[in-house]
Amino acid sequence: MTLLPLLKENSRTLKSLCASCGLPKTGAKSVLVSRLREAAQQFQPIPPSARILSIDLGLKNFAFSLLTPAPLPKTTKSKTKQKPLPSLSFADPAKPSALLTSPVHLHAWHRLDLTLPLDAAQSSSPLPPTPPARNRKSKKAEAEPEEDSTPTKSKRKPEPSTSTSTAFTPTTLASTTATLVQTVLLPLRPTHILIERQRFRTGGASAVLEWTVRVNQLEAMLHAAFAMAHFQAHSTEIEIDMAEGGKGKRNGVDGGGKVVVESVTPKVVAGYLFPSAGAKDEDELGDEEDTEEEESAADKKKRKKKATSGAAAAYKLLKKEKVNMLSEFLATENDGGGAGLVKADGKQAEEVVGLFLEAVERKRVGKRRAKRKEGEEENYAVEDMVSKMDDLSDSVLQGMVWLQWQRNLEGLIQERPELLEPVEE
Repeated sequence: MTLLPLLKENSRTLKSLCASCGLPKTGAKSVLVSRLREAAQQFQPIPPSARILSIDLGLKNFAFSLLTPAPLPKTTKSKTKQKPLPSLSFADPAKPSALLTSPVHLHAWHRLDLTLPLDAAQSSSPLPPTPPARNRKSKKAEAEPEEDSTPTKSKRKPEPSTSTSTAFTPTTLASTTATLVQTVLLPLRPTHILIERQRFRTGGASAVLEWTVRVNQLEAMLHAAFAMAHFQAHSTEIEIDMAEGGKGKRNGVDGGGKVVVESVTPKVVAGYLFPSAGAKDEDELGDEEDTEEEESAADKKKRKKKATSGAAAAYKLLKKEKVNMLSEFLATENDGGGAGLVKADGKQAEEVVGLFLEAVERKRVGKRRAKRKEGEEENYAVEDMVSKMDDLSDSVLQGMVWLQWQRNLEGLIQERPELLEPVEE
């Protein structure tokens, strides 16, 4: 069997097929076909019991979510049988949600600051417990002493116990990563772990910022920590298939099953969600919060000025569109436009979803219109959530897009069974 039928397709069609499966879409037609064939032959179907841990990396904004595939609606199932692959003509870029058709259940949704001590309170709360922020005008807060610091009435974070100069040494960061993996991530019993691929430069700068190096270290240590399960095979007897750079049998999390660890490039995810947006590469622009600490006053002024430029404005718009898209997916009403694609499952997830949707609404109407009524207690967690929406939405959308890529590849294999046949030389 040859791949002649696919080679007869035009380049635009082959690029669309690659994009629909999360594959690079550059190269000659023969390269694109070979890429599709390799992906098809390595494909492993996603079982209904899959637990997808999606990680959006950052030291001050480490976000992760746990997703499981939800049953497809009857209407979606019937359409899938007729046409396994969604339309990839990108004729209507105003409706990117049409490219996501796989519903999911959201079981856990967190955002942690790894510059702070990683304790049980951080790993069990939807938001780290912190006291109210400074300069608040809440008369009630001034009149009454703080008795507790719950996630729904919190703002300021506790001071880190480790100095900045030693907080990110290899020894300290390795200990933080090991604790994070063993006490927070692996207890979620994931079967698939998606780690956001990190950039090497920020803002197109010629120099590599120290903060970028730190996040790259964290990325490498996470992969190493999951790969260390290989050395525990004698006790847990679980396989882990490292998608990049490893083929051997390694053991993974407790509870059994095969664990797949993959790197996901933010640019590819954004390109799938917004194929015609023309937004600036996230890898180049970087994360303002992560780079802010090492900037001088002059550099910070330049960055703020650059934020008004076309590229940075497009990046901010992309972030905003991601948050808006996820808020539609989280809506309870299923109006046929993508709403209800994500359903919270569990108290923690439901609480964070509620805060997320309230924060989206507050940001939409503005602070002035969102002021609390007289005598109404202010919800500091909602205000805190406003600054965390980007990272939280990225972690969920990354998992949803990756799952959709697997569904699309499965549909492509059904449409093109020749992808599984050996190629005649």
